[in-house]
Amino acid sequence: MNDVFTFTGTTVNDNQIRHAQAIVEICAGRPESMVTKERDKQWMKYAVSWQAAYIDNADVFQQANVQQVKQDNSTVTFGDRVYAISPLVAEAVKRLSWYSSRKINLKGYDFKHDKLPAWWTW
Repeated sequence: MNDVFTFTGTTVNDNQIRHAQAIVEICAGRPESMVTKERDKQWMKYAVSWQAAYIDNADVFQQANVQQVKQDNSTVTFGDRVYAISPLVAEAVKRLSWYSSRKINLKGYDFKHDKLPAWWTW
């Protein structure tokens, strides 16, 4: 709770910190118990603090990103933003050491003959 106040100026309770930690662990793809690098632990601490403050200042679990509502035929269009996660948490998670290993290159392979590996033979 002291870290949350130090980083955000917001006072939260233990329940809000537990909720924030669960959200951050899901976003990070790793529970706190598996984090070993000090740099990653610091980013996780920032992320949990920011998320706890975000939960305290917003109705996180009651918001919906609705961009359009039509009365006739009951049309609802949702946006692409997730309000349950603080934007600062998303930035902190991007800085975790294992985050870049989760990226998938979707570019196609260039099959030019001069760029093929040596073991590739026709």
